[in-house]
Amino acid sequence: MPTSCANGSTASPVPDDAGRRGQERADRLARIQRRFAEFAAEYAALPLYSALCRNLAGDAETASLLLAARPGQARPVLWLAALHELVLRRADTPAARWYPSVVGQDSVPQGDPWPDVRRTVLEHRDELVERIATSATQTNEVNRAVYVSVGLAAAAADLAGTPIALVELGASAGLLLGIDRYTVDLVGADRTVTLGDPASPVRCSGVDRAEVGAQLAVGPVLPPVVARVGLDLSPVDLNDDDAVRWLEACLWPDVRGRVERFRAARALLRPDPPVVLAGDMVDDIDRAVWRARDAAGTDAHVVVMSSWAITYVAAPRRLALETRLSTLARDLSALSWLTAEPPACAPGISAHDLREDGGGTVVGLRRWRGGRELEPVVLGTCNPHGQWVDLSLRAVDNRTS
Repeated sequence: MPTSCANGSTASPVPDDAGRRGQERADRLARIQRRFAEFAAEYAALPLYSALCRNLAGDAETASLLLAARPGQARPVLWLAALHELVLRRADTPAARWYPSVVGQDSVPQGDPWPDVRRTVLEHRDELVERIATSATQTNEVNRAVYVSVGLAAAAADLAGTPIALVELGASAGLLLGIDRYTVDLVGADRTVTLGDPASPVRCSGVDRAEVGAQLAVGPVLPPVVARVGLDLSPVDLNDDDAVRWLEACLWPDVRGRVERFRAARALLRPDPPVVLAGDMVDDIDRAVWRARDAAGTDAHVVVMSSWAITYVAAPRRLALETRLSTLARDLSALSWLTAEPPACAPGISAHDLREDGGGTVVGLRRWRGGRELEPVVLGTCNPHGQWVDLSLRAVDNRTS
């Protein structure tokens, strides 16, 4: 109740620590539930994940599991990945039957998944909280090979036949390092152009909006990759079933083909996996580059690539990475830096002249030849998962020297 002051007036009591903590928790939970509502609206085309997030937005008991997340990790995708990992591991849970990654795309029942999902979440609450509290989302989207393959062709346009020493920043399990071992279909209006290995069990595909495939058919092709080195803070061993399952859990089961393609890529690369070093992409870039160059030979073309990786690095560190690469270029015969990142993320890559397309990913290329940098090139934009590309090689052809 209000306290009495010396002048006879009253004042509201000062909240104690427990009260403040309770209010802070309530505010955080409200923000989390708003994020679930926003996710449901943004990804309304996903039948399972949009339905779950709509229900989570109004169900504080289940949404509150995300309060256990580490700072900066309290995002709907982490909650969704934690449950996905559980059903991948425990196919006997009630929720499992609603996941195409567990029962197959054509065996998912009709109806409302929420009652089974809510029951599963509450029955395994402690297990899910532990996962959310100790994990961060980590993906290895194989279909990104669609735009990476075009970027590699662009990077090598002036170095036909020169062996590639490929270095990936934020490589995770290194699945994109096997890009030349996959089939990559660029599906244009009139024809499909195939890059990579046409007989591969791993098939990647994207709509070719600008007909870049036609330019590739008469110009540069995917260059030979002779050395592959990844760099990641927490690399994933393809032989570690638990770690690989978490990568798979971070994929969205609603998107047809994503999980199946991931599994096929793992099976293909597992007998001879690429090297993925544990390290920071800025502090340890020299180590990764020299490891790849030494394996490929002194005349190799070193291509450093990133796909939605440096966006998670603070802006000053991105500039430090740029400085490291320009310094390394002095001692390499050829160095290219291929980036597929959100706008204004990759240093030196401007997206001012690109039309708004909703893709959110800008593909850029910076090249050093004999230690001298050529003019940076913006190849275009793409869907972050490679579902479509709007890329062109004309800028590369005009600026290569």
